[in-house]
Amino acid sequence: MSEPLNIALDRQSMVPLYYQLKEQLLQQIQSGALQSGDLLPSETEMCQTYGLSRGTVRQAINMLAEKGYVIKERGKGTCVRRPSLNHDLLGDYSFGMGILKQGLTLKTQTLQKEIIPGKKSISDRLEIDRKAEVLHLIRIRWANEEPWIYEETYLEAAAFPGIAEHDFDKELLTKILVQDYHVHLARVFAFVEPTMITEKYAKLLQLKKDLPALVMDRVIYQQNNKPAFYSHALIRGDRCRYYFNVTR
Repeated sequence: MSEPLNIALDRQSMVPLYYQLKEQLLQQIQSGALQSGDLLPSETEMCQTYGLSRGTVRQAINMLAEKGYVIKERGKGTCVRRPSLNHDLLGDYSFGMGILKQGLTLKTQTLQKEIIPGKKSISDRLEIDRKAEVLHLIRIRWANEEPWIYEETYLEAAAFPGIAEHDFDKELLTKILVQDYHVHLARVFAFVEPTMITEKYAKLLQLKKDLPALVMDRVIYQQNNKPAFYSHALIRGDRCRYYFNVTR
């Protein structure tokens, strides 16, 4: 029998027992008390240890599984798994929105926000005059207190007057564009390729160097087929999965 977990349920609380169990298991996963690959006690063990019905335990485990915190493996049991970003390569325009959509806690850390002179490599992607000034953002996107994504974003400053005044630690760029500038985001053109994390990015993402990662280079287009912004991102390989949903 597995060693009991540090679980204390309040039977006088109005909060359902399944939700209390789920929250306490989640806290132990997020704190590191339960590590990726650890086995949870079986449903039978948790029923006996904490005096719960099988349905209560199963509901708590299923909620964790839906959010990607645990996975049920046939013949082995329920294993802890740190969540990953399930990103629709064609339909998700925002890393931040993708993180929130999965029920994860998002934190954005803006390292740089400045208006810079245009340069050919950026202006060509934005399809603007080479001399046009560009807003350059450098951000780290965190999920559940872990840095997952290093992202550099560029957009034409004159097309979105005053956009540099926004607080990108607290506001999503895509929401600003839609709500404040009435932009209709319509499609993504992206390249994704594997890479290894260099020392510079290892420090920023709190990882060891030479671990696998993904580079995503993408342009997000408006409905009028004009680029809204250009993004170049480095994404840790152990926290992201990409999928396509194509309809003909």
